[in-house]
Amino acid sequence: MSLLPKPKIAQLILAAGSSSRMGEPKQVLPWHSTTLIGHAIHRALLIKETSVYVVLGAHYDVVYKEICHFPVTILKNAEWQSGMGSTIRSGIKAIQQDKLSYDGVLISLVDQPLLDITHFNSLVTQYNKEPDTIIATDLGSGIGVPAIIPSKYFNELLQLQVDFGARYIIKKHIDEVKTISAIGKGVDIDTIAQYNDIIRSNSSS
Repeated sequence: MSLLPKPKIAQLILAAGSSSRMGEPKQVLPWHSTTLIGHAIHRALLIKETSVYVVLGAHYDVVYKEICHFPVTILKNAEWQSGMGSTIRSGIKAIQQDKLSYDGVLISLVDQPLLDITHFNSLVTQYNKEPDTIIATDLGSGIGVPAIIPSKYFNELLQLQVDFGARYIIKKHIDEVKTISAIGKGVDIDTIAQYNDIIRSNSSS
């Protein structure tokens, strides 16, 4: 009995936002021994047999200098001001142009540092079992990213408008979604106050 090959997954880290509520680029804020974006990439590289794409936009030169040494594909979304939809579109276009043919994309954000590699591996494990299913994260406040979206939805991701993110696709196809819980860990950092609170509460972790 031959085992079916595991689905090929591309990882897409969204890091193109301007951090307008922060007053400075959140991507390069310190996190332990690295930065928020450095941490997100380190975490992504721990997932075996996946390719990592990072989409930058605002503060491109500053952020690029922080990550250009990593073995990842760095993309520039020139239309980042249009919102997250344009960032996802630029990432999916690059993934489709890759010589590899991907079965799904794992979309994640740069500002959810409390999510650990165990959670990401759980997403991948579940997706390997159900490669036609969207595997998303139960954040407590809703269902969203990180999420693995099968390639059959790529065309819909390419149609995302303005500030519609992956959550729009997840909600649209909610009957075809399985979730992995990350309640209490999927916190987005959007303000300096949130960042400082998380730094204080995780200083010993």
